[in-house]
Amino acid sequence: MIALDNFESCVPYRILLRGEEYYEIGAVSELEEDSPGEWTATVEGTENYSVEISMDGKEIKSWYCDCPYDGEICKHVVATLLAIRDNEKKVNRSAFSKMKVEVKEAVVIDETVNMQQLLSFVNPQELSQFIYEYASMHPEFKTALLNRFMAKELSATSKEKDYRAEIQKVFNDSYYNKKSRYHNRYDDFDCDWETVFNRMDTFLEKADFFLNVGNIDTAIDIALQTLRSIGENYEDELLYNDDLYPSDYCEQAGDLLIKVIEHPKTTQKQKTAILQELGQLAKLSTYRDYDLYDIDELLMQINLSIQPAEKALELIDKLLEERKDTYDLYQIVLRKVNLLTGLHEEQKAADTIRQYLYLTEIREMEVDKLIASCQYDEAIRLLNEGIEIAEKEEHIGTVDEWLKTKLRIYEMTHQTSDVINTCRLLFVLGRDRLEYYSKLKTLVPKEEWKSFLDTMMKETQFSKYFSFGENDEAEIYVREKDYERLFMLLSSVNYNQLKALMKYAHHLKNTHSEPLIAMYTSLLNDYAEQNLGRNHYEFVAQALLCAKKLNGGQEAVKRLVAEFRIKYKRRPAMMEVLARF
Repeated sequence: MIALDNFESCVPYRILLRGEEYYEIGAVSELEEDSPGEWTATVEGTENYSVEISMDGKEIKSWYCDCPYDGEICKHVVATLLAIRDNEKKVNRSAFSKMKVEVKEAVVIDETVNMQQLLSFVNPQELSQFIYEYASMHPEFKTALLNRFMAKELSATSKEKDYRAEIQKVFNDSYYNKKSRYHNRYDDFDCDWETVFNRMDTFLEKADFFLNVGNIDTAIDIALQTLRSIGENYEDELLYNDDLYPSDYCEQAGDLLIKVIEHPKTTQKQKTAILQELGQLAKLSTYRDYDLYDIDELLMQINLSIQPAEKALELIDKLLEERKDTYDLYQIVLRKVNLLTGLHEEQKAADTIRQYLYLTEIREMEVDKLIASCQYDEAIRLLNEGIEIAEKEEHIGTVDEWLKTKLRIYEMTHQTSDVINTCRLLFVLGRDRLEYYSKLKTLVPKEEWKSFLDTMMKETQFSKYFSFGENDEAEIYVREKDYERLFMLLSSVNYNQLKALMKYAHHLKNTHSEPLIAMYTSLLNDYAEQNLGRNHYEFVAQALLCAKKLNGGQEAVKRLVAEFRIKYKRRPAMMEVLARF
């Protein structure tokens, strides 16, 4: 059950923090209880969002927000829940004061109450809420709490606690050996990621607390070790787990480091140490190979906030040299371009773009700019250069993408002959052939079409593989009603020939039924002999139904079924399927 008093425990830490920020700045307005338990509010964010919350007493039954966030609960709902709770506190404050008197009287009446025994069965969340409310109204009690627990935590931090070691221990201790369960001879370990991230929530909450009370070093240690431990222990299985989001914890750690940098007590030495360690973390393969968290962006953000732009440019140039052979080099190039643009160094930004035009992503960005500004000739020139580079490197997918962009420009500018030539190249290249076939048939003059198509088909290397029975070459022959070539193609299929016949043979009913029936008969005999099981028998039945559509097919199927009943009489499942015939 999610209750108003303790809903925070069910909310991701990052969302909770942002919801609290929205509530604290007064973003929640028009809070109303339209009917008992039915609350509505408006929360000001990027836009004004409408929130609806349904409650049964203290239990939160459902919520809705019209913001675009697609997670379980958004920051606007969190802010509204905090506002509802605060509203109820104000309503109940007099009742709480009355309760306080009653509790005092009860203690006076019965001084034999065993407090330790009482606390052993009190709900911890209710106790926590009581302490919070009581401390908020009694300054002396709040001071006692701070002196007792905050002083203890800070003392332990400075003298006893090594949070870096504690965080790494969470990861180390979470691995359990499957060997004991499966008795295999290999060391086979799994990580209990749910336990890891539950513990990480606590560490990150502590880090935020330490930062608020000015313990900068501990906040830094927790944030950096969070990034390091996730980077060093990340596993592929997390890519497919919809309940665990390591990227959220990386974002929390990164946001915390930004707050540290902006904190007035943070020294230059601490800032420099953060930069140095982030530089090391950025080299971890996890952050290089997975779209987990952009350490480079964090590094750049911090760099720009603590030193002149010239120093930041030096860092970027160093990164460009170190990672010149990595797949994500273009991201560093973009950072340099953006930084130069921000410094109004437009010429240097343009020179950087030209230097890295060999990177597909940079060339694509530049082409899009040229198209947006209607500089079509220059865009075509860059695309032709890109095609030449991609062909040399045998990157067929990139060639295909550049040709599609050229086609888009030619269609925008109504250059019909160039549209035809580009569609022909895309057809020959081999992707989406039927789309370009259809376009070309509408563009090429009818009197030239047959000759044009014949030449293009000869230039094209078609696959003989019939995917799910379908084939581009066969589809074109059907549309062109070129039945002789369709028959030759079906006769030459080496793989999935039976499926190919089932898909296309009926088009040849009036021209090639006799040889097709002979092919069906041979293929079905071979298939039935080589395959056992009801699924295979069902497939045979489907093929027989397709064969019946041919001229003379019914008689041929009747003969074949009779042969199968005799030959495979000891296959009861096959006899059941053939009974349909």
